[in-house]
Amino acid sequence: MKETDEPPEFPNLRRLRFEDKALLDALFRQMQPNMSELTFTNLFVWNEAEPVQLARAGDSVLLLRRRILDNSDLLFPPIGKQPTLHVLQQIENIMTKNQPETSFYGADAEEAQQLAKEGYTVKPDRNSWDYVYLTTDLANLPGDKYHSKRNFISRCLQNNNCEYKTIDLAVVNDCLKLQTEWCNLRKCDASSGLEAENKAVKTIFDNYQQLSVTGAAIYVNDKLEAFTIAEPLNNETAVIHFEKANPEITGLYQLINQWFCRNALTPFAYINREQDLGIPGLRNAKQSYHPHHMVEKYIISISSDHTFRKTPL
Repeated sequence: MKETDEPPEFPNLRRLRFEDKALLDALFRQMQPNMSELTFTNLFVWNEAEPVQLARAGDSVLLLRRRILDNSDLLFPPIGKQPTLHVLQQIENIMTKNQPETSFYGADAEEAQQLAKEGYTVKPDRNSWDYVYLTTDLANLPGDKYHSKRNFISRCLQNNNCEYKTIDLAVVNDCLKLQTEWCNLRKCDASSGLEAENKAVKTIFDNYQQLSVTGAAIYVNDKLEAFTIAEPLNNETAVIHFEKANPEITGLYQLINQWFCRNALTPFAYINREQDLGIPGLRNAKQSYHPHHMVEKYIISISSDHTFRKTPL
């Protein structure tokens, strides 16, 4: 990046743009994040629905995102080598009465406990916790606990001619057609959340070659009926950003999940399948795959008049 493209110093911010990819990719490689939001792809493809702004704070980069879930503006964990507490203290020192309070999103359990001892107000954000699975579990579906998943897949394969393909530019247009069909079925235009996701999916396909993603599709009787997209989150973990399938084909969701993990994601020990947003059906679906662990996330209140006060977790 050119020097003039560098993020401004906080509290000044500027909007995220594609040219920030090299900077953020390098910082994420150093940071080795665990939370699913911390990839350039995630930030960029949701940038229209959940605008991201960035700034410098000493040697770290700050990201401020407005999220659809509650229309709140939240700072992400500082990206860099500085400890979180040190960066929060820098932020407090330059906050003014015109910007008396903000919130820091994404502290893990250890950070949350430390910050609570420093007097910060801390609360868990359970609906945003990420589900993380062993890749071998999703690829092999071993044992009794995955019996129903294997049955769904068997039914899908018995009743349909299914073909697995890696997504390339020749497949992208078919994926977009499925996304349109999926949205028409779910009436995306009547839901702000689904319409935002629709735009994010289209953005990822519009920039598919430029983003650091890999994807797979399943053709059923020669028609594309499922796709999924992932990328590295850290050296041990892949994060799955999107997974769509024709819901009228029994077992297809289970099949695309297994085949993708088996064919494309075995170099990774873990797979992060993001959060459930507090949606009961989505929570049940994610829990049914028996996560290895959760990436816990806590929200920290930051105030310019912060004083030491112990806050229980």
